[in-house]
Order: sequence, then C-alpha cells, then structure tokens
Amino acid sequence: MKTESRRSLLAKVHIAAKALGLDDETYRDMLEALTGKRSAGKLTDKQLVLVVAALRAKGWNDEDPRPARPNRNKPAPRATPGCQPLLSKIGALLADSGRPWAYAAGMAQRMYQVERLEWAKPEQLRGIIAALVKDARRRASRAEQDNTQEVTA
Repeated sequence: MKTESRRSLLAKVHIAAKALGLDDETYRDMLEALTGKRSAGKLTDKQLVLVVAALRAKGWNDEDPRPARPNRNKPAPRATPGCQPLLSKIGALLADSGRPWAYAAGMAQRMYQVERLEWAKPEQLRGIIAALVKDARRRASRAEQDNTQEVTA
C-alpha cells in the first residue's frame, strides 16, 4: 500500500479547511485540539493523516474535489472571422462528446492533411462538423441500444 506524500497531505488539509469554510482561528483551534500544534506545517505525517480523517468526518469529500471541465487542456484555436462560427460549432460538438480540441485537429490532419485546425478552409471545417455530427448520432444510437438491452435483461 502506497502512503501519501507529506505535500499531498498538507494540500488536502488546506483544501478541506477552505471547502468546509473554516476561518483561520477555527482551523488552528481544530489543529490544536487534535494534535497540540497550531500549524499544519509542524505536524508529523501521522498527525496529518489524523487531521485529514477528522476533516472527512466533518463532511469534506475529497473523491472529486472539482468538477471536470471539458477541453481545459487547450484553448480553442484562433480563426479568421469568417471561420469563427464554424469553429464554435466544432467546439460545441467536442464539448458534448467530452473530447479535446486535439481530436478535431487530428481529424483535420487525417481528412485534409491540414497541420493545424486554424489553417483549415471553411469547406474543410464543414466536413469536420459533418463527421462530428455523424459520430454523435452513432454514439446516441449505441447508447439507446445499450439502454434497451438493460431494460429487456
């Protein structure tokens, strides 16, 4: 079993205190009541584990600390003014499917040998939109089939 690093434990303590809305005085009082020390930086690893457990008992959930944001790895590509609505449509289709911009860039490369999405011509962007719409329909059809199989099973 792998133990958590001190840095990770310290981060969890601070994140949990903020998430629970503890002001500085209340936070330090809690630390002192649990460990006898008023600073998380002076705690041992075992004491940090104890504090994290106490914060979980107070209602902090560290399973998913922040909601996932689709396409956060790269911003939308810049385009000429005439292509911006097309890129916006591509962005919406990517967000619906939970895919990054790199997915559309890869499509442009495979379909039209265009190295960057912002270099694609409007008719090429329309082709990418058509492929993304077709993919969305295919995924919806598969999801519908899966739902009907679960109902009949």
